Amino acid sequence: MRRAWRWPLLWAMFILLLCLMPGAALPTWHWADLFSVDKLVHAGLFAVLAVLAFRALPHRSPVIVAVTALFCVAYGGALELMQQLPVLGRRGDWNDFLANGIGVCLGWAWQGLPWGKGRPISARSNA
Repeated sequence: MRRAWRWPLLWAMFILLLCLMPGAALPTWHWADLFSVDKLVHAGLFAVLAVLAFRALPHRSPVIVAVTALFCVAYGGALELMQQLPVLGRRGDWNDFLANGIGVCLGWAWQGLPWGKGRPISARSNA
């Protein structure tokens, strides 16, 4: 495994631990929940995941970046499905999935900004 993927994988494991920690059932869905702090946390976690994943890519062709973004969104969806496991005492949430996807899009947009275009981690000599 390339060392460049160390940080994205560690961050993905951190998200996994946070999302699958046992807890009480989440409250019922309301439109106001879409704008709660919880959704900002989800978006932030997945924005960081996307940026780390994009930075780990040796080449940032549009197709590779799009596939990486889709993988990050799918990971968020898989976590929401896993939260349905009865043993966790949690409940998956479509709004969390939406917030995860928005976070990935924000990370993708960050890569397009001048300060977000750092060299890929794999291009650095001390990675």
